[in-house]
Amino acid sequence: MSVLLKINGLNFKYRENSNGRDNFGLKNINLEINEKDFISVIGKNGSGKSTLIKLISRIVTADSGSILFNGKDILTYDKKELSRCISYLPQSNDLIHFDSEVKDFLMLGRYPYKQFSDFGFNRSDKETVDSAVDITGTQSLLNKKINELSGGERQKVLLTLSVVQLGISDDLSGKLLIIDEPLTHLDINHQMEIMNIIRDLNEKGLTVIIVIHDLNLALKYSGMSALMNNGEVVKYSGTEKVITEEMLKEHFLIDSKIMSFEKNFFINYLTDQ
Repeated sequence: MSVLLKINGLNFKYRENSNGRDNFGLKNINLEINEKDFISVIGKNGSGKSTLIKLISRIVTADSGSILFNGKDILTYDKKELSRCISYLPQSNDLIHFDSEVKDFLMLGRYPYKQFSDFGFNRSDKETVDSAVDITGTQSLLNKKINELSGGERQKVLLTLSVVQLGISDDLSGKLLIIDEPLTHLDINHQMEIMNIIRDLNEKGLTVIIVIHDLNLALKYSGMSALMNNGEVVKYSGTEKVITEEMLKEHFLIDSKIMSFEKNFFINYLTDQ
């Protein structure tokens, strides 16, 4: 399987804060991510998870090191070209507090495919949106206003927007979806629905990197996991080798028992009696 994303010696530090002290950064990150991987980025709060995926998404730029996507430095990509290959879904969806209808909002995902002077949408754009809507099951939301949606509905719409942006086809190989904590404030039903949609996209060939706090869901859905601590990737391997009882004790200071049931693993967190 070919390498889609290669990170070499990545270093990054936020600029000094108002007190003159250096803020948190990342140190010597090295990762290789293959096409069609489903990767969970895990670790304690403040370990550097969101910073890492912002660097991969070119939201911020590293101080040193390189990120190669399909063998090409991401800094050399044209913005529209990169947007057709990588979609980043951030933690907050405050950016969609407006009253447009979902069907119009989803058309925004077609802008990376438009020329500067092309302000309209054609049949191909409409077919792409329709295909994305079929995949995510958002047909019933198309005529609703964005600011009237529930949290779970909004997250489904944002996922659909990412699919539109990446250009849905029978095969999504060579494209990357990056999601920062997609399950915040969602009930269990919507959590499972969102994760199932992401898994289905992965099975269509889409490479997925997801920051996630629920380690049971990481065990259930992701084949690989990257454990971060204090700005470093301290372990990167198959999820079952990363999320272990020993790791939970060392990095999360919690006793646990990892159980197996019907070929699935889940964590039983132990508490003092």
